[in-house]
Amino acid sequence: MLSTFVLLLSLIGPLAALSSSPRPMKRVLVSGANKGIGKAVCQLLLEKHPDVYVIMGSRDVERGEQAIQDLKTAVPGCEDRLEMVELDTSSDDSVKKAAEAVGGSLYGIINNAGIGFGRAVEDNVNVNYFGPRRVNFAFGKILQRPGGRIVNIASAGGPKFVDSCTDAALKAKLTNPLIIGSVEELDTLSGCTEGVADGYAYGFSKALVNAYTVLHAAQEPDLIINSCTPGYILTDLTEGMGATNPPFMGAVPPVHLLMSPDFENLPTGRYYGSDCVRSPIHVYRGPGDPPYEGE
Repeated sequence: MLSTFVLLLSLIGPLAALSSSPRPMKRVLVSGANKGIGKAVCQLLLEKHPDVYVIMGSRDVERGEQAIQDLKTAVPGCEDRLEMVELDTSSDDSVKKAAEAVGGSLYGIINNAGIGFGRAVEDNVNVNYFGPRRVNFAFGKILQRPGGRIVNIASAGGPKFVDSCTDAALKAKLTNPLIIGSVEELDTLSGCTEGVADGYAYGFSKALVNAYTVLHAAQEPDLIINSCTPGYILTDLTEGMGATNPPFMGAVPPVHLLMSPDFENLPTGRYYGSDCVRSPIHVYRGPGDPPYEGE
């Protein structure tokens, strides 16, 4: 009996050391993270997920460094879980350099960087669609597999554009992206902007993001890839347009898609509303409406 007790005591030390050993940090890249929704996403991750290490992508280094200081003040003790990398998602060269600088392995990517209304179609497509494409291509090489996650922040403007689209062929493809065939073919489709008025440029670019999410998920089944709308949030993009919801509300859907264990057992390549409920990509579904159950 005594010998058994001594044996148990001898095991307590190693077992205690094992249980107290730090868990591997989940490194997450957030683009467009020096302000607005991106910054709120970083703060929510740091506050609610102590096992997450945040890599804040910022096009402007000075603003990025200021955002780092703001987050350190807002979330005391996060200093060892936060860094900034210069990242301009509209530039192939910038994205490539950022991926090389980050190195290592990533758990997830949140593609938040984007531009808003009042821009030409080509500009919206370059930043809002090709921006995530560039980031996912470059950083996807260091994304953990299986189980790495990608969250593409889209918008309710995407489904609204598809619903109102008068080009029957374009509408059919954006409603069911799998008929497009591949992400590369979607790249070609994104250049067919002749019939897209500048006033609809933002919605078109976000419809492309949702289509890209479907196709990318089909091509990368070992990853968990989804998109979402953050909701109508008051940011630089929506200032003066009636938006009143603060950025922290817009951070909830992408962080949920990135961190919830629920998505480990769900089909990937889906689009979710600001209430974190599955939504269609071809017609608007409002918060609180029944979940979308279609294909």
